[in-house]
Amino acid sequence: MEILLGAKKGSYYHDDIWAMKYLPRFKWSNLTEKLAYDSAVRKKKLQQEMTQVKKETNFFLEQVDKNKQISAIKRKREEKQSLKDTPVTAIEDKTDSINSSKAPKQRKLAQSSLRTKPIPSNILSSVFTQ
Repeated sequence: MEILLGAKKGSYYHDDIWAMKYLPRFKWSNLTEKLAYDSAVRKKKLQQEMTQVKKETNFFLEQVDKNKQISAIKRKREEKQSLKDTPVTAIEDKTDSINSSKAPKQRKLAQSSLRTKPIPSNILSSVFTQ
C-alpha cells in the first residue's frame, strides 16, 4: 500500500510516498511493549555492569589497604630485626647518650636531697619522751 503524503504542492514533502505493509493482528501496543521490554533489558544490563564494576573497585581498594598494612608490618619487623642485629656497643652508646641527657636532672635531685637541714634535738626529745 502506497500513500502520498498529502502535503501542498510547494511543500518539501509533496512528492514523498509512504510505503506501508498491512500486518494482520498487529496492534500499536505490541510495538510499545517491545520498546519497553528492550529498554528494561538495556537498563538491567547497565545495572549489572555497574554492580560488577563497583565490586571490582571495592576489591581493588581492599587489596590496596591490605598491602599497606602488610608493608607496614614488614617494615616494623625489619626495624626490630635491625635493632636486634646491631652490635651491643652501638646499643650501649645509644643508652649512654640517653642517660647523659637525664643525668643533670638526677644530679640536681640527689644534691637537693643531701641539702636537707638537720632536725633540731628538742623536736626529737618531744617525740621520744621517756
